[in-house]
Amino acid sequence: MRILILNYRDITHPLAGGAEVHLHKIFGKLAEWGHSVMLFTTSYEQASKEETVDGIQIVRHGGDLLFPLNCILKVPGLIKKFKPDVIVEDLNKLPLFSPIVTKTPKLIQIHHLWKSSIFREASFPVAFGVWLGEKIIPFVYRNCNFAAVSPSAKNELYELGIDKDKISVIYNGTENEFLETEKIRDKSLYFLWLGRFRKYKGVWVAFKAFRIFAKKHPDVKLLFAGSGPEEAKMRERAKKWGLEDRVEFCGTVSGQTKIELYSKALCLLQTSYKEGWGLTVIEAAAAGTATVASNVSGLCDSVIDNKTGLLFKAGKAADCAKKMEEIYSNADLRKSLEGEARSHAASFSWEKSAMETLFLMQDILGITNRVQGSG
Repeated sequence: MRILILNYRDITHPLAGGAEVHLHKIFGKLAEWGHSVMLFTTSYEQASKEETVDGIQIVRHGGDLLFPLNCILKVPGLIKKFKPDVIVEDLNKLPLFSPIVTKTPKLIQIHHLWKSSIFREASFPVAFGVWLGEKIIPFVYRNCNFAAVSPSAKNELYELGIDKDKISVIYNGTENEFLETEKIRDKSLYFLWLGRFRKYKGVWVAFKAFRIFAKKHPDVKLLFAGSGPEEAKMRERAKKWGLEDRVEFCGTVSGQTKIELYSKALCLLQTSYKEGWGLTVIEAAAAGTATVASNVSGLCDSVIDNKTGLLFKAGKAADCAKKMEEIYSNADLRKSLEGEARSHAASFSWEKSAMETLFLMQDILGITNRVQGSG
C-alpha cells in the first residue's frame, strides 16, 4: 500500500508532541512491514527539505501558518508523483481540507477537538479560527472515515455531527522498554509532571496543587520534565512562593532518563484541560507508576479512576492536592494502583495500533484479503 500522510509536524520537529509520536510509531511500523509511506509536513530551522526517518519519506515545506494553503497547492503534485492509494490527514490543529484537494480515499486521524478550551491557550483571533475550523469539519469531511484515539474523542466527533459508523477507535500503544522496566519498590519523594509547559496542559494547576500539598510535606518535591512558553513564569513563581528548592526543572527528557523519572515517581500528574488520550499516562503505567489526572475527555479513558489512578475535577488545584495526599499517605492504595496500571498498560502496543490502522485503511479501499505486508 502507498500511504501519503498530511500533518503539521514530523517526529524530528523541535515542537513535536504526542500526535507526532503516535503518527511515527504507527506508520514507521507500516513502513517496516513493507508499505510505502510519505509524510508532507512543515519545515523548521536547519531541517532538510526531504529525508527518510525509520522508513517514512518526509517532505517539508513552509511553516504552520500557511500549511493548510501549502497542502492545497503542493499535495496535487505529490499525488501525481507518489500515486498514493490512501491519504491520511492527521487532524490535530486547523483542518487541512484534504477532501477538497483530492478524491483519493482518505482516513482522518484525530486526537481530540479543542472546542472552547482553545480560548484558554491562544489569542482570541487564533482561537476563534481554530474553533470555527472545527465547526466546518462535518461539512467538509462528512464522507470520510475517522480514526479516533479514545472513546471520548469518538464521542466528540459524533456530537460535532460525524456519523458514528464512520468513526473507529484505535488506541495508542506503548513502548516495550517501559514495560520491561523493573518495578521500583521504594519510590523517591517526588511527583512528576511531564509535557509541554502550556496553559491548556494545566501546568499551573499542578504547580498550585503542589503548593498546597507542600505546606504539610516539606520533604517532597515536584519535578517538571519538558519545556514550553510558560517556563520562565514558572521559575519566577517558584521563587516567589519559596519553592525554588522544592521544584526542579529537568528539561526535555527521553530514553532511559524518562523511564527512570517515571518509575521512581510517587505518581504522574496529568493536569491537562484537554487530551485525546494521554500517552504519558500509559508510559508511566508501563513503568509501574499510577497517575493523578484531570477528569476530562481522553484522560478519563486512559486512567481508570480508583483502579489505575485517581481523577480530580479539572482545573481544581485543591482537589488535585487532595488526590496527591491520598497517593502519598496511603502506601497500600498507591501500590494497588501501580499494579493495576502496569497490567492495564500491557494491553496496548504500537504493533496492535498499526495493525488496526492498516486494516481500517484496507477496509476503506475495499481490500477484503487483509495482509500485513506491502499491497
